Amino acid sequence: MLEFVHPNWFWLLLILVPYLLFEIFVARKKKVRLLHSRIALLSKIARNNYFWEFLPILLRILTILFLIIALARPRIAHKRQQITGKGIDIILAIDVSGSMKAVDFKPKNRLEAAKKVAEQFIEKRRNDRIGLVIFAENSYTQCPLTLDYNILKSILEKISINEEANGTAIGMGLATSVARIKDSQAESKVIILITDGRNNAGEMQPFDAAELAQTFGIKVYPIGVGRKGKVDYPVQTAFGVRYQKVQIDIDMETLDEIAQITGTENARLATNTAQLETIMEHIDQMEKTELKINDYHVYQELFWFYLFIAFILLILQISLRLIFRIELP
Repeated sequence: MLEFVHPNWFWLLLILVPYLLFEIFVARKKKVRLLHSRIALLSKIARNNYFWEFLPILLRILTILFLIIALARPRIAHKRQQITGKGIDIILAIDVSGSMKAVDFKPKNRLEAAKKVAEQFIEKRRNDRIGLVIFAENSYTQCPLTLDYNILKSILEKISINEEANGTAIGMGLATSVARIKDSQAESKVIILITDGRNNAGEMQPFDAAELAQTFGIKVYPIGVGRKGKVDYPVQTAFGVRYQKVQIDIDMETLDEIAQITGTENARLATNTAQLETIMEHIDQMEKTELKINDYHVYQELFWFYLFIAFILLILQISLRLIFRIELP
């Protein structure tokens, strides 16, 4: 946005307009009496010299105009925001064990539904660092805490079922998440734990990992995904993929205990994608960053530019007067 610090200098334009009229209609019409035998020739030369007659006047007017603009001190104001306050650090811990292939969730299976909802959650956050941990028989950090949501979403999109895993290490997944976030200086530290099974692998028990999280002031939001009873599960056969009904038990009691230990009351169960979206929206509302935003402006000064143009025009005037102007003897 262009603004002028000293706009009162523009009142000088009231002087510039009369000066322009004076130069054109008064000074130019001053007559000089000259006895000469070739009056016709002089008239012809005068008619051809009109441009050079008006050019000095034009240059003087432009010089004064640009000087006035420079004195008014034009500048461009660039609006900026200063954000103060600490954000929230969040770890998404997602189960990638074989049971997440169950097809009771849209668009494809439980894992793909969890990835889709997690991506929507990431897109809603602002100024919060988010990391990604996956777990099956073992746990792995896929992305440390970051503000680069594009990279995070790219990594999230590429995670897949661990076909070689022989169990679900919920305790290890939670412990790895705690290790990634425990030293954070954020106002709030949160782990969102998404799983569809029960802990049957790993060296760390879920309750021990939950107490570790509680020690470091980390809140854990456990989410169980899957329908009760038997669900369709893809099985590779000699004739291609076939679906058969299997029973996958979700240990909601353990997830509830994790929530109670870390102060988030109770775990939540999602039996379809819509319910999972609702749960994630609830967590999004519960964990909002409190930031103070102060507006300020950064100014780009322009007066030197107009001053430079005025200087160039002044040099041109002097050059015309000393070199190019032709005067009669």
